[in-house]
Amino acid sequence: MVRLFFYEGSRLRIRGVMAERRIPEELVEYITGEAKNAGYVLVNVSSRGSRSFVIEVALDKEGGITLDECSAFNRKIKSWIEEKDIVGGNVALDVCSPGLDREIKSDREFLWAMGKNVQVRTHERVGDNNVVTGKLLEGSSEKDISVETGEGDTVLIQRENIAKIRLCVTI
Repeated sequence: MVRLFFYEGSRLRIRGVMAERRIPEELVEYITGEAKNAGYVLVNVSSRGSRSFVIEVALDKEGGITLDECSAFNRKIKSWIEEKDIVGGNVALDVCSPGLDREIKSDREFLWAMGKNVQVRTHERVGDNNVVTGKLLEGSSEKDISVETGEGDTVLIQRENIAKIRLCVTI
């Protein structure tokens, strides 16, 4: 399974042939508008597929999003998809919260994660470690990032040195 993020869509294997299915831009625009109207932050829209096409929408809001809110948003978007017949064929819609330890990949996710605690795994050591934990101050999927550690130091990490970035659960 190949999973690409946001406008990239996904690839679906059908009878041994790779067929491309993308999330229609009109659908992404509709989801973005409805999320904004409901007071949610649209963290990411992605797709994956094997035998059926799955569109995943990750939403958040101040204080966190509830299961009931995800369910209501799912029904609204699914109804619109069926009414417009915009995707065609089998499609499943998965509306969820971003999760406590979500991996951060897209620019939209970086913007959403600003000010949140993250754990950054690096290819090469930064100082004495390959792991830097702290508050994400700035960055994107294509630029260097800066993280404020618990000691109050600001660490700049070059993009090519980043192996993985996740939200960091604090208890």
